[in-house]
Amino acid sequence: MHLKANYHTHTWRCNHATGNERQYVENAVKAGLEILGFADHTPYVFPGDYYSGFRMEMGQLPGYVDTVLGLREEYADQIRILLGLETEFYPKHFEELLSRLREYPMDYLILGQHFVRNEYDAPYNGLGSRDESLLKQYVRQSCDAMNTGCFTYFAHPDLLNFQGSRELYRHHMRDICREARSCSVPLEFNLLGLAGGRHYPTRDFWELAAEEGCLCVLGRDAHSPEALLDDRTEQRALEILKDLGITPMETVRLRKI
Repeated sequence: MHLKANYHTHTWRCNHATGNERQYVENAVKAGLEILGFADHTPYVFPGDYYSGFRMEMGQLPGYVDTVLGLREEYADQIRILLGLETEFYPKHFEELLSRLREYPMDYLILGQHFVRNEYDAPYNGLGSRDESLLKQYVRQSCDAMNTGCFTYFAHPDLLNFQGSRELYRHHMRDICREARSCSVPLEFNLLGLAGGRHYPTRDFWELAAEEGCLCVLGRDAHSPEALLDDRTEQRALEILKDLGITPMETVRLRKI
């Protein structure tokens, strides 16, 4: 198997990715991809003076849309380019966000739950924690997000870095897998985390996903054009998933917002 599609691609607007959009497209073509989806971190409007520095600002959204749509037209005979966003589910602000995003021809959203609650009132989920209440909140909020029907898939669902009891971790995280299966939301095996030796992908989580029969998709989570050419990490991922009895999907069904 060779990756046909990557739906998880960032741009310089998130303030922690390199390269320009054309370089991503050129490398996607070189890699033999049939589909390249841009899904940069969605802008969010927060109250007060809180600033989220790892995402584009709302004023940058029109330029993002125009750039992706322009490349879609230019490269139409070489690759299918999709317009998406990686989005958190923040209960207080999600409906307002959707109303803004619906002004644009978005092809899809992927869920990337980097924080619980509403971000400005919670710690980053990737930090190590032994707090069971944080684990339970992450699971509850992720399940609520999938039930909105707005998300095409769930990026790095094992981002929460719980360092407590593995039995406790498996007990609660199984609910995410069951909800994902119930909602037919694929779970992303994240190649950025694998390549970087991060705490995710987490073996415990993916054993649960295998047991629950979850849909799986590979996501490069590309923050540089070079990431689209990283065949070695792709092959490592396929070997791990094969050992678990999981066959990743070649393409996913897009869910409109």
